Amino acid sequence: MKTLALAVLVVAWTAGGLLAIRLAHAVTTPTPEQQCQRGRYAAAERYAACEQRALAQYLGGGINFGVGFQNLEVAVALCRVKYTKTWVKLQARASGTGATCDASRFVDNGDGTITDNLTALQWEKKTNDASVHDESNTYSWSATGSAADGTAFTNFLGGIAASLNGTCFAGQCDWRLPNLAELQTILPGPAPCGASPCIDPIFGPTADGYWSSTPSGGFFAFDVSFLNGGANGVNKVSPLSVRAVRGGP
Repeated sequence: MKTLALAVLVVAWTAGGLLAIRLAHAVTTPTPEQQCQRGRYAAAERYAACEQRALAQYLGGGINFGVGFQNLEVAVALCRVKYTKTWVKLQARASGTGATCDASRFVDNGDGTITDNLTALQWEKKTNDASVHDESNTYSWSATGSAADGTAFTNFLGGIAASLNGTCFAGQCDWRLPNLAELQTILPGPAPCGASPCIDPIFGPTADGYWSSTPSGGFFAFDVSFLNGGANGVNKVSPLSVRAVRGGP
């Protein structure tokens, strides 16, 4: 962090008249890493607000239910695309500085996880090896119809010894389901996607529908399709794939 001296002229009244006093104080210039972090946080704040507005409009009836989720998908896709484009700008500004933004957006950590340098989220990398990470495994959001007590929360995340938090996967014990906004950040471009699955290959083999932690009311919760990039409300007892995440800004 660089420190610059800034001179300030202060004029004050005294018994003998005006008195000019020159003061100096330090002004700090943000480091490249601080600039990177500031840009990431600002972009995340704008994205969260945009996503919340879209969901509020949909769930409040502001988006025409005649075309329902199609309109929701368009609205949230616009939020996502604007957000993910921020990375290119942050990366360009940080070029050659060695800051976090001066790197690839997605980084394979070599321990079954992927770090997203835009969102600061750490994602589970899926496999096809019949383990708890296998992309073909499916889980329910709820066992009772509405509460978050399905196998996604018990068998996958916690509750049994073989779960991600039961084994502290990759040395971390705070794995969770991503919310809708987080899950959509790893979709490339607007919906529908031009290729299937709609995800960077670095994330490993990928199925179609993945649960988010975001309820869409009553017996439904949102999923994200990595077949076409859409978002839908699905009955919570339905079997869907899951991808764990942790961290964030």
